[in-house]
Amino acid sequence: MPKIEPRLTTVPPATTERKPYTSPPEASTPSAANGWGSGGSSSLEARRAKATQVTTAPAELSEVGREQVVQKKATCPFIGTAVNTGALPVRNDADKPLANIDDVVRLGNTGKDSDLGEVLELFARGNHAYMAGPSGKLDVPVPLGTFSLDFPGSQGSHAGHSGILQGDPTKLSSGRFSAKDFDRLVASSRDGYLTRSDIGKFIGGNIAADPKAKAPGFKTGVALAKNFGKLLGELGEGLADKARGKADPVQQRQVYQKLTKLLGEDNLVGSAGEFGLLTALLANSPNTKQVRGEPAYSVAELRLLFVDKQFPRGWETWTKSAGDWVKDTAALTLSAEKQYLKLT
Repeated sequence: MPKIEPRLTTVPPATTERKPYTSPPEASTPSAANGWGSGGSSSLEARRAKATQVTTAPAELSEVGREQVVQKKATCPFIGTAVNTGALPVRNDADKPLANIDDVVRLGNTGKDSDLGEVLELFARGNHAYMAGPSGKLDVPVPLGTFSLDFPGSQGSHAGHSGILQGDPTKLSSGRFSAKDFDRLVASSRDGYLTRSDIGKFIGGNIAADPKAKAPGFKTGVALAKNFGKLLGELGEGLADKARGKADPVQQRQVYQKLTKLLGEDNLVGSAGEFGLLTALLANSPNTKQVRGEPAYSVAELRLLFVDKQFPRGWETWTKSAGDWVKDTAALTLSAEKQYLKLT
């Protein structure tokens, strides 16, 4: 695939002041209080829960149940950590866990001028809109306003993945931690720091090593690259308009939807988008620094998220932006493509 050169260098940070994060009380959102978010009463929620055996009320998880969700199901360093620390309440139960979209958006928007929650919503709605049904597959629509925490086997689970937090991407509850694959990720680190391009090379190596990974041929790759670069440029422009108070939410939602589709068509681009969430989370950490003109992330903080399932100290205070996700995803894709072409 050719190099992607999206127009992303002039995206200013958003200036809208946001309220600080506070843990929501139980049943504080429509989906918690009113079941499927349809404005019904708590008695309606009770009837629906009884009929479907699914509830959007907060789950009372045992230590074993929470561990099951964190290790086997929510195989994302951000979401798994949020569940483990209690920052993201689990709904329904440990076997078919759900979470509120509003809750995860609120987490992504912690810190002044943060708007990473909008990208988290994109992934939640686009990749995790189905929960396990009688067939044993993720084929039942989740209640409105929620997303499934069953990540392995979902639309967002794909070949060519990192291997760090899950095994078979097609099998439900296949999550587990692989120290070997985490060590592969940080193998290129120097003095305790891993650069963004190092992560991109890791992604390219994963795609090249998995024969099941969708790596488009040349013609398809050219088309995807052009569309991806165009969409990232449009999203960057939309974020700039938002900062100036001229946002078009309908147009921006359409761009997000197109990006979701594209992320699923190319496993390399999809992986870059996923790791872009991680790098955007850490972009403004006081422990992230510049190395040879690009961001480098603390291996200690990566270990906290992947291994210990804990957030870095002060994470809720620093800015986490969709603009950083745009720039990082583009940069990760470029370095991943170079590595993939080198290996194939």
